[in-house]
Amino acid sequence: MLELLFQNGIKAVTQGNMVPILPTISSTETYDLATFKDNIYQYHCCTDWPSKIAVVHPCWFAMQAIQLQAKLFTDKAQPFKVLGLVHVANNIQVNQWVHGTAMVTITCRFGQVWSHSRGYMFNVLTTVTQRCANKPETSDDAETQVVMTIDSHYLARQEQMQTVGLLAYPTPVIQAYDESQIVTSQLPLPSDLGKVYAKISGDYNPIHLHPLSAKLFGLKRHIAHGMWTKAKTFSTLTKLLWADAIKQNVSPPFPQPITINVQFLQMLYLPGLVDIRMQDNGSEVFGWVVSADRPKPYLQMRICKP
Repeated sequence: MLELLFQNGIKAVTQGNMVPILPTISSTETYDLATFKDNIYQYHCCTDWPSKIAVVHPCWFAMQAIQLQAKLFTDKAQPFKVLGLVHVANNIQVNQWVHGTAMVTITCRFGQVWSHSRGYMFNVLTTVTQRCANKPETSDDAETQVVMTIDSHYLARQEQMQTVGLLAYPTPVIQAYDESQIVTSQLPLPSDLGKVYAKISGDYNPIHLHPLSAKLFGLKRHIAHGMWTKAKTFSTLTKLLWADAIKQNVSPPFPQPITINVQFLQMLYLPGLVDIRMQDNGSEVFGWVVSADRPKPYLQMRICKP
């Protein structure tokens, strides 16, 4: 964590004298999910993932990917100052649901850079692969399949920029939620939520842990982890969208492929009370995390299913 805080990027880029170029590096780790049984159980409890579902919450893999991304961010060729990076979007495509006994490999690499009115946007691309079921583990030519992809978007805020050759980052479309239904009302978010999630995820960013540590980084108090908010929202919508299949112990109860995309729209301060809303349009489902005193949602989720 300390190494991340002191990664100041490339001076010519942060001072606005050079167009940023992302290095062609990657970070890879293989996970025997059976050895992560306790961690996955704790994650599912923390994010309210239905216990009857025999597959791992897709956001668990995104949580692991964030730890791998830290290795990319601390590389000397990475052009941006890490302190102050804002996670603004996270898109997951599930090609195949993963069971808790699988062996998977997660690989992260940099994507591209866009220009933005508040600085530079860039993304980190993650693939989750799994050995094909019909290939023995001892086979040298064992084939793997991409069971999941994750696309994480970050904003590097700065005023002076060089944008020659960069495309403008597309403006996200925020849907109106006036006619949506409230599926969870006045959900309490306790002050220690960030600490609980940090112990499970390994993400001990001070802005999530305590009001005093958050104030050191310019916030009025600490905020919820964005990926906890996404995971909790997807768990909540899952129990409504596939309630019958879950009740009948269908495994997995979901269709595939499926995409779970979110925009993180504003900080969610702790403690707090929020509503989770949903609008089911058939093949496309929207979800929002909102509060009565703020008309702009904290998060917008879009689920696309076949």
